[in-house]
Amino acid sequence: MTLIRPIDPGSDFEIRLVAQRMRETLVEVLGEERGGELYEPAWLEARVRWHLDASACTGAVFVAEDDDALVGHTIVRLERASYGESEEPGEDEPLLGLFSTIYVVPSARRAGVANALIERGEAWMHTQGMTRAATLTDAHNTKLHELFFARGYSLTPLPDDFVRLSRTL
Repeated sequence: MTLIRPIDPGSDFEIRLVAQRMRETLVEVLGEERGGELYEPAWLEARVRWHLDASACTGAVFVAEDDDALVGHTIVRLERASYGESEEPGEDEPLLGLFSTIYVVPSARRAGVANALIERGEAWMHTQGMTRAATLTDAHNTKLHELFFARGYSLTPLPDDFVRLSRTL
């Protein structure tokens, strides 16, 4: 049985693993050349830690654990509703819950892990008072599109070949 739990913020191993898998997500979606060179490993690790720093971000990192192995993760945070649409979202804009990333190891896919991670992320967003949830992704990331469509998310095209998948919570 898969357990969804918050990442251990004191575990360098878990933080590094999530950062490594963030890179794997980029490579899977964008290809080795574009995705593999987008961010340095140290930046990705710092980004995971940023989501855990309450003074910097209202966010959370959840991991999926199965038989003592981490088989997936999701990173969520509160973000301005126009995030990804403009250079500088206005401070007076409403917030929404944003899935920054979601990943499941290939051997654990199609077993409900991604849905369990999304459910946990949406529950966290709800406790933060959010009424909308969203994720941004490449326009060609059809696997993620299908996963979120099945949960009632709709697609909005964005500039630079990105899309927003969103729904009311």
